[in-house]
Amino acid sequence: MKKTIIIALLLFSVAAIGETLYKIVNSDGSITYTDTPQSGAEPLDLENTNSTVMPSLTNGVSKKPIKRNRLEFPDYQLKIISPADKQTLRNNSGKVSVTAQLEPVGNGKFEIYLDGELVQTSPAPSFRLQNVVRGEHSIQVKFIHHTGKILALSKPRVFYMHQASTLINPN
Repeated sequence: MKKTIIIALLLFSVAAIGETLYKIVNSDGSITYTDTPQSGAEPLDLENTNSTVMPSLTNGVSKKPIKRNRLEFPDYQLKIISPADKQTLRNNSGKVSVTAQLEPVGNGKFEIYLDGELVQTSPAPSFRLQNVVRGEHSIQVKFIHHTGKILALSKPRVFYMHQASTLINPN
């Protein structure tokens, strides 16, 4: 390994100086390189050394950064149609129908949140909630692309669930 490095360094240093380099094949078959002429030494032709020009890394392509194709989405508007804001619903079994509207119409899924908790997912903007207890509640609907990106979000809407009390007994 050392011998190869020394030979390479000699070749480059001699080529840089412009002197002649000689190759001698010894009786044991080993090769010696020298810059002094000796008997049996052959001059090396260093004029035709291997060299190459490296191609540019861009291959003629501009150096602008590559832009990934982003999915372009329209400006979706999502609003809750029913129940109306601050509407009182009377249902002893706690059933609530929620309808939302998306403009423009798009492909994705809808999620409804009741009091900040996800309660249902649907391919359409309509929901049937069950067992909603009495009191004040907030609902919000999200429209989500299949990649998980939220494309539209409705304003929260408050409604009141009124149920007859089991403590009031007319008998």
